[in-house]
Amino acid sequence: MEDILAYKMNQITRINKYENILNTSKKLLKKLEKTLIKYNQLQSELRELDSYYGSEEWYQDVADDNSGLISSNINRGILSEDAVFDLLTENHDIAIKMLEVATNTLKNGR
Repeated sequence: MEDILAYKMNQITRINKYENILNTSKKLLKKLEKTLIKYNQLQSELRELDSYYGSEEWYQDVADDNSGLISSNINRGILSEDAVFDLLTENHDIAIKMLEVATNTLKNGR
């Protein structure tokens, strides 16, 4: 009788564990899908930003900012070399991580 009771307790624990995995995974995958759609749409804007960064216009904007010709009342983070470079590098690194996760998922799962 104790064996049956212990089995039932383990069974309930197991079912609860996998039910939690199922529900948590469904929610996370839905969020991930929505985020990936937004991330994919963002890529064209990042390519545009990358084209501006280091262009003649960008250098002129930086020079004008350094000369005080651009109001200090506006955000000018775009004129910082580090901010744009760091963002583009982060985007690149995230894309590599997504490839690694996708490859690992395909190799080890369904």
